[in-house]
Amino acid sequence: MHFHNLLHTQYVVNAVTEIGFICKINDRDMAIVQTAAWFHDTGYCYAYLGHEDNSIGIAATFLKQEDAEGSFTDEVVACITATKMPQSPQNLLQRIMCDADMFHLADDDYPAYASRLRTEWELVLSQRYSDEQWRQTNLNMLIQHKYFTDYGKTTLQQHKLANIDKLLR
Repeated sequence: MHFHNLLHTQYVVNAVTEIGFICKINDRDMAIVQTAAWFHDTGYCYAYLGHEDNSIGIAATFLKQEDAEGSFTDEVVACITATKMPQSPQNLLQRIMCDADMFHLADDDYPAYASRLRTEWELVLSQRYSDEQWRQTNLNMLIQHKYFTDYGKTTLQQHKLANIDKLLR
């Protein structure tokens, strides 16, 4: 996996921590979003499409083995569920998780992330794109995507707009 790998997971964990800190969530809520971030893409071990359902199963099984509170597990599962495309977060923790999962769209190094995803899709899904098709696919994604937290709508959105400008040039 060139994109959905340990580095991406660590990146998302750091992103939920940053966004959670800015949103001033409490320690329990931080633990929920961080746990969801660690598990959100583990399902890729079993299936590429629909991986979230497998991720949910892995997270729920692990948390049960660790005797986690049922409500904690339910909230972790809900955060992972919210990352399914199209994203549909229902509360602040889910909004944080969704914004963190798409944090890379606002990264200065976005072209490198996009390149790794392109390679992954070619190898795993046998999807091949011309350079122009890939540029247009990325441009459409960046334009259609919406952040959900106040931090995402302001800070991340501005950085994402810079990446849109780069693709337009």
